[in-house]
Amino acid sequence: MPFLKCRHKFIPFSTENEKKTYKTGLRHLLFNLECDKYIGEWKDNKKDGKGIFYTHSHFQYEGDWKHDYRHGYGILSKKQENDTYKSIYVGDWWNGKKHGQGRYHYADGSCFDGEWKNGKRNGKGECFFADGSYYFGEWKNDRFHGYGLFIQSNGNQYEGEWQFDKKHGHGKYYHLDSGQLQEGIWKNNICVCSNMTDIYYRQAVLEPTIYPIPQNKLQDPVGVYKEAENKALKKFKHQAHKK
Repeated sequence: MPFLKCRHKFIPFSTENEKKTYKTGLRHLLFNLECDKYIGEWKDNKKDGKGIFYTHSHFQYEGDWKHDYRHGYGILSKKQENDTYKSIYVGDWWNGKKHGQGRYHYADGSCFDGEWKNGKRNGKGECFFADGSYYFGEWKNDRFHGYGLFIQSNGNQYEGEWQFDKKHGHGKYYHLDSGQLQEGIWKNNICVCSNMTDIYYRQAVLEPTIYPIPQNKLQDPVGVYKEAENKALKKFKHQAHKK
């Protein structure tokens, strides 16, 4: 009985040639149509593993890749006029976005070091601003949100609760230029209820007030303040409920 040979599946020459161009493993240097170039590892025709990517707009990324995305740990830099590269972001990536722990240097000289999520500052972090001010605390979608400390360039500082870049909730404002401490409740950057006292080194500050704050002679100063604070908090909750 004769043996029948299995028919071979016909594969077009174009498909065969295309398979030969698939990139897997280490490639020394590859260019795309925009004149970007990549040196590094590939898997299934995608950048995957360790590699360096140079863009035509003078940016360089060196680090981990997965499925053609920056993924893992990497450094994003920009070419300077003297042909050296200055790092912009150093840290973690996830699917092409800054995600995890990282440090970012802004064009104006500001610097953020902290947690990222989907390309935005989220979580805990600190930022040194170009004008000399400083923030350390919680962030949400690139804004102060949660609990944090903000120090202005003149030395005055606020420590307390924030909501989308505004002082909102309980907090303490140190007027270090005049030597006073303001402790109370803020709403949308406006203090709605507070207690003002002199800092013990008031006379040592740059511009102390002419006279110290008079001694509080109320029979129950704590009770009076608590009553005012509770009224402010109730108003807070009522307006939040209406929204």
